[in-house]
Amino acid sequence: MEKEAQKKQLEDGLSVIRDILKNWWVILFVAVAAAMWTYIAASFLYEPSYTSRTTFVVSAKGSATGAYANQSKTQKLTDTFQSVLDSQVLKKKVADSLGYASFDGTVSISVVPETNLLTVSVTSGSPDHAFKLLNGMLDNYQEVSKNVLGEVVMEVFEEPNFPSRPNQSFNGRGYMKKGFLAAAALMILLLGLASYTRDSIKSREDVSRKLDTTLFGVLGHEKAYRNLWMRLRRKKKKQLITEPSVSFGYVESIKKMRTKLLYQYEKDQSKVILVTSTAKKEGKTTIAANLALALAQRKKKVLLIEGDLQKMDLAALMGVEVPDEMGISKNLNRQTDLKSLVYKTDELPVSLLVNKAPHNRSAEFLGSRRFAEFLNVMREEMDFIIIDGPAVKGRADAEVLARRSDASLLVVKQNDLKVQFINDTIDILNHYGKGVLGCVLNHAVSGLSVFTSGYGYGYGSYRYGGYYGYGKYGYGYGYGKYGSYYSRQHEKAKRDKEKEDRRKEKEE
Repeated sequence: MEKEAQKKQLEDGLSVIRDILKNWWVILFVAVAAAMWTYIAASFLYEPSYTSRTTFVVSAKGSATGAYANQSKTQKLTDTFQSVLDSQVLKKKVADSLGYASFDGTVSISVVPETNLLTVSVTSGSPDHAFKLLNGMLDNYQEVSKNVLGEVVMEVFEEPNFPSRPNQSFNGRGYMKKGFLAAAALMILLLGLASYTRDSIKSREDVSRKLDTTLFGVLGHEKAYRNLWMRLRRKKKKQLITEPSVSFGYVESIKKMRTKLLYQYEKDQSKVILVTSTAKKEGKTTIAANLALALAQRKKKVLLIEGDLQKMDLAALMGVEVPDEMGISKNLNRQTDLKSLVYKTDELPVSLLVNKAPHNRSAEFLGSRRFAEFLNVMREEMDFIIIDGPAVKGRADAEVLARRSDASLLVVKQNDLKVQFINDTIDILNHYGKGVLGCVLNHAVSGLSVFTSGYGYGYGSYRYGGYYGYGKYGYGYGYGKYGSYYSRQHEKAKRDKEKEDRRKEKEE
């Protein structure tokens, strides 16, 4: 139980991190905006200050005037002189002599340690003011202090300097950096908190604990692009199990779900399976296509139907060019036999019924007798019919297709939708056929896949480690450029596996 709890905490944490990384553009936008506003605010609030300084030698009459002479006696006189220079009487007299309304500056007095040297500085917002105020103090301090200092002798050791530069220049870059980092940290905290507190499916345990169904399968997150060139062209790779770049773990997960579908068929003859989701962009089309391909690999006759008549993605995903006249929507108002629209080619192991144009009255067609009769005919000819349905939320089409299907598979994207919405979808689908077979947790993260995906266990290419290499640059068992030296053992294991697959097919 403790290990399961730790595993759940790890998956929850990785899910939150992936959620934060997914919104990197929000963090960057807010941080850049905060940096700009910080710069503008700092430039408005910035007030330069200038300091003019002078140094005195304080000594008693009749004593040596060296900086280190008679320190014990002159230290007390220095303290007295310090209070005189910082007095309001002297400041008022200086302001009046210069014609200022007030002494617009700050006086700072310090004693050089172990000496009788006294440094006097005046800080003001103007270099001219600072210089004049300090000179005014030098001109008027004797008149104010003559009855106080008595035996003290004051000698100017260093003349007042004119401050040509401010004490601290405007550091715009520093302010921008602080604003950027503070805003980025705040956004990461807010996004992480929002992700953590969201009542969504973050781990495998959440499926059985929060949803009214069981876990049918788990699919990891796959890297969307093969290389930098495809990334720049915004051209995503095909995430099909027939592609060599798809990871080994992803392929095995699809095969496990195929086994469950085969078992369900043997149990209750469920051959029309609707693959749907609660909302859009949860990955149902890719999963439907891969399940169809996996079943075809077991020598099953499979028909893959594009049940969302608002989309036209299936043909492109499968990598085939289906003629426009074979699209469903373009033949809805005709008396064309739907069976004649099924596209079959030797290059593709499954049959396709695709859409070529959006249709606004799709629910009416999917619920018609014509479509029902077509499904009945295809039931006799096909071993399985996989329907890539639309999302349940906001559309009646998915409910109509569920009515025509034997069972449904619900695709749930990890840490995306609230549990309440998902359970509402399950309740709807459970009213038809044999209900929901289970939930497919999609885009699940584990380990370092939250940062990089596509480099785990996978079918490597011939160049980088053989046909069963571990990722693009992993340890492969083939004759690839970066493969290992165990090709003979691997080839033997491969042949044994093929024999076992043929034996199972004969038994079926």
